[in-house]
Amino acid sequence: MSAKAAGNPSRQALLDSAVAMLEERGPDGFTVEEVLIESGTSSSSLYHHFGNRQGLLVAAQDERYRRLARAEDPRRLDGGYAATTPEEFLDYVAGQLRRVVTDPANVATRRKRLEVAAGSLSSPELAAQTIPVQENLFGVIAAMYEDAQRRGLVNPDLDCRAYAIWFHGVALGRTATEAGSVDAEAWLSVAIPAALAPLRLPADSA
Repeated sequence: MSAKAAGNPSRQALLDSAVAMLEERGPDGFTVEEVLIESGTSSSSLYHHFGNRQGLLVAAQDERYRRLARAEDPRRLDGGYAATTPEEFLDYVAGQLRRVVTDPANVATRRKRLEVAAGSLSSPELAAQTIPVQENLFGVIAAMYEDAQRRGLVNPDLDCRAYAIWFHGVALGRTATEAGSVDAEAWLSVAIPAALAPLRLPADSA
């Protein structure tokens, strides 16, 4: 729940209803009237808080994305922080990519993130709201790689933030190919070596 919504029950009710309908039906699958009925609020409240249906939709997409980001368990980074050798760290990264691709719960999350990312391409307002959330997430993940770098576990020349963003893109890219002819194991057989290559220590320092 955003701080703005938390302080206003009618705004939060509208937002919760719109998010639920967005999840169930997509951005074109519900009307303002349906949101008003579901939330038990008035049209004046909707237009006061969001301006119009598009404003509500952008806010609901942003809230949906924020909830996905908050649902990320920071303890998933513990394995990276706990690794004591380059091999352990590489095994951790490979395991995370496998989890991202094969865990059913994560498959659903990736699809939702891809939907929001696609929406951001045509909505500057949505992009402006989701970019700071995404940047913060990248920063948290990059910090784990930077810690491994300081401890001599990964390539000292690695741009950790760029890598964190690239890794995220690789995972989202799998979402776009899941309905195709390449199964998860075949995809991972290519993706894992590609993901580990930039992390590996130079041969003369290994």
